[in-house]
Amino acid sequence: MHIEAFGITDTGMVRKNNEDAFLSNERDGIFMVADGMGGLSKGAVASRMAIETIENFIKKSRVDDVTWPIKPIEEFSMEENRFLAAISLANWRIYEQYLNGSPEVTMGTTLVGLLLDGEHLVMANIGDSRAYLVRNRSIRQLTEDHTLVMEEVRKGSMTLEEAKTHPQKHVINRALGISDVIEADITAHKLQAGDLYILCSDGLSDMIPDKEMISIVESNRGNPLKVLGENLIKSAKNHGGLDNMTVVLVGFHE
Repeated sequence: MHIEAFGITDTGMVRKNNEDAFLSNERDGIFMVADGMGGLSKGAVASRMAIETIENFIKKSRVDDVTWPIKPIEEFSMEENRFLAAISLANWRIYEQYLNGSPEVTMGTTLVGLLLDGEHLVMANIGDSRAYLVRNRSIRQLTEDHTLVMEEVRKGSMTLEEAKTHPQKHVINRALGISDVIEADITAHKLQAGDLYILCSDGLSDMIPDKEMISIVESNRGNPLKVLGENLIKSAKNHGGLDNMTVVLVGFHE
């Protein structure tokens, strides 16, 4: 199956600095978006550290005998365990960097990523960056936001509509670097020709409703993913561009 991928990031219309980072590595089948948080540009450091640490561990562990930071989970595949180990290593390195810095300055990052595993994709997420799947001209969110309000939605004490307008909707309860241990969601998905995966930070998903996102995808069908990515960013900016926005697109063709 042929892979086409493209990644783009933009500061947006309000923020002065861009604390997002992304990776689109077709050769090694690694795709990620990270949305950093923290004062004094620590968010940018955290997101970049996460991307680089995870990519390096995955590449090295595939060819060399390296020390894994965690014990493999029996029910996980090799690539699922590899992705989780890489994320765990990134979490510790960001947390260690925070411990060595100013205690008044927070430091962390969300992460959503895909790792190719033959005819499957391993997906990982922690925080509120998202993964969507476009298949058969419909769009579906594959990840769950790790936020306080979405936790209330899952408990049944808040509706999804209430969560969308809640003043604390961006308060996340999981992220890399905020604790010495992490709880990342790891899932596997079987590939189909024609699939398009969209990884994005909340700066994009907050600005573009799902219905508009699929409309933009369909109106760009047949165009290179670069054109689609640029149009998604343009739409988010037209809606206000209140935050940094990043999108990585991964398409599969016969």
